[in-house]
Amino acid sequence: MDRSDGYTGSTLSATVRQVWLAGLGALSQAGEGGEDLLRDLVHRGEEIEALGKGTSQASSPQHPPGADNAIVEEGRLILACAQLIDSVARQRRTTERLIQAMLPEGPLPTPPSILQARRNAEAREALIAEFGLLSSTDVAARAGSQAKNKASLANRWKQEGKIFAVPHQGVVFFPAFQFDEEGQPLRAVASILATVGRQSEGWELALWFLASNGWLDGRRPVDLLKSEPQGVAEAAQREAEGLFF
Repeated sequence: MDRSDGYTGSTLSATVRQVWLAGLGALSQAGEGGEDLLRDLVHRGEEIEALGKGTSQASSPQHPPGADNAIVEEGRLILACAQLIDSVARQRRTTERLIQAMLPEGPLPTPPSILQARRNAEAREALIAEFGLLSSTDVAARAGSQAKNKASLANRWKQEGKIFAVPHQGVVFFPAFQFDEEGQPLRAVASILATVGRQSEGWELALWFLASNGWLDGRRPVDLLKSEPQGVAEAAQREAEGLFF
């Protein structure tokens, strides 16, 4: 009885190539079908390996000495190919799971929101470069405070609505344009915080100072805090009335 089931040295070599190509095809499939095909390939390699071992028990003209070893090796090669592809497939699935875990929950940002975020980041950098940020310790030092708690002065002014803060790299800072040469809060800032500051805060409020304002003939409020404080306060009041009413 021919136990090789039609497998010869030439057909087995072709089978190995077919298995490899089939395995690559399975690897390209994302669903369960690809995994089923890989399991079939592993089973096929095991069958051929067992077939070769069986022929070693009884040689025949159809299976000359050494042919059974070739069949065993071919079966092992098929099995190795399938296992290698299966290993790559497992690694790919692991990578996909890691990518999914790293993605933020909820809807992904849209291109317009990404563009707006980039513009906001550039505006923040421009503000920092032009005016600078002060820590609570810097505020105390510029104002000549002798308090042991260096953060107390800035915190008190913030609670009183005289100045505002922005977050930067995990730390709270105060835009330096809010203070005069003696380190005291500019009066116009308090007026703006009482109007526009009711609707905006943090960086959104800070960037309001740097945007051209129609109530100020296109000029920036930040440039007029000292020279035209009343005009800036009135512009903020009119804008706030438009926001609230």
